[in-house]
Amino acid sequence: MSDPIGEPFRCEEHPVAEVLGGLGQPFVLCTNDPPWSSVRPQVPVPVGVIDAWDMDVVHLDAVVGALDADAVSGATVVGLGGGTALDTAKYVAWRLGRPLVQVPSITSVDAAFTDTIGVRQGGHVRYVGRVVPELVVLDLDLVRSAPAHLNRAGIGDVLSCHTGLFDWRVAADAGHGAPWDDRLAALGHTLLAELDALAAEVAAVTVEGVRFLADAYRRIGAACAHAGHSRFEEGSEHFWAYAYEHRTGAHPVHGEIIAFAVALLAHVQGNDPAWVSDVITRSGTRTHPADLGIDEGDARACLQGLAAFGRSLALDLSIVDLRPVTDAQVDAAWSFVSSLPRR
Repeated sequence: MSDPIGEPFRCEEHPVAEVLGGLGQPFVLCTNDPPWSSVRPQVPVPVGVIDAWDMDVVHLDAVVGALDADAVSGATVVGLGGGTALDTAKYVAWRLGRPLVQVPSITSVDAAFTDTIGVRQGGHVRYVGRVVPELVVLDLDLVRSAPAHLNRAGIGDVLSCHTGLFDWRVAADAGHGAPWDDRLAALGHTLLAELDALAAEVAAVTVEGVRFLADAYRRIGAACAHAGHSRFEEGSEHFWAYAYEHRTGAHPVHGEIIAFAVALLAHVQGNDPAWVSDVITRSGTRTHPADLGIDEGDARACLQGLAAFGRSLALDLSIVDLRPVTDAQVDAAWSFVSSLPRR
């Protein structure tokens, strides 16, 4: 593993019951179910339990406003679950000014290791605030007990370095946005090489595979916080996913939709899509549009309208802004993702 750029979050391997039992103070729990029902008998009773299911900022503000101020005044906020639980916990901790502990129960997204908070405003993904957890807890047994596809999905926010780096390079060369940084680029290439080497471990959800994904997220989060941007790992693939979610209202598993979008946009970029397909295949990740419920018309419309969508939200420039996408490219890209393996 490469040395991190910036200061990574403190991450330790412990059983979740051991950590929550040893907090020594009350805690507010932001969680999904699963895993809450299976963990609940093993841990102390929280002073509040927030069912995390909606990242709309109006909903989140209502959740914070409904908390008992006296009960939570000395409490730690704990996120336990997938990305929605972890981002909800970040928002609550940020709004209350309380300490945060994050316990990811799956490796489908890097939310536990990023300091910004992904919310939705007006149906769009926005990033607000900044909060650093005191501890990220990796409970290997808990993570590996989840459905395998939710952990294999973790390749998405690593694989996105493939298209993100390409977009950053063409934008930087054209004088747009954050200037190119060789050290960040090297980190992205290192992560991709490690993913290539460990794809079988990810597919089998081994301890080594889970540790790799968590450590990759840890390095990505530290580098993004240090640089003040995420260009090396977020580009047109994430922007396409934001456009798709806005258009359809669907919220697929984050890592799966991102991995699909990497394949789609790598083809548009002419950026070794065969390698992307190979890694997806060997990691066992669900990306076929039929498996993810992605309609061809929606996929095509989001790709054809991606430049306008990005401008409307002032997103970073990418391949679609600098080299307009043709109908023939859309046809070929859709044909390519339709050839990805079914799961």
